[in-house]
Amino acid sequence: MEVIAEDLALRYLLELSTDIRVAFLVDERGAVAASAPEPPPQSIATAGTELVREARALAADQHERSVELDVTVEGGAAFVVCEQGPALVCVTGPFALPGLILHDMRVALGDLRRGEAAAPDRGAP
Repeated sequence: MEVIAEDLALRYLLELSTDIRVAFLVDERGAVAASAPEPPPQSIATAGTELVREARALAADQHERSVELDVTVEGGAAFVVCEQGPALVCVTGPFALPGLILHDMRVALGDLRRGEAAAPDRGAP
């Protein structure tokens, strides 16, 4: 499997779903680590990192390894997938299909994990 950089995985995610307006990764420290198509506005980054913090707390309370959130607001929705490593946040328009968005997000995170696992082997003969 080819190593996939964070920005490439996020751009691929945007190609999978034209409903996603912005996607970004939040690292374990709670900082935005990567985003596409461009950095999110500060208000969206702040709301997204707060959702990630709540999702991680929920996962710890429930002894779960993975948590998904789907928050619907008047103009669209925000989705969060927290698994091992960075969490993924996507903001969509109002007509996004939650099941498809969450599936595509899990695929992108899986690609990132596989890329990270293969990274130490890049320099090996």
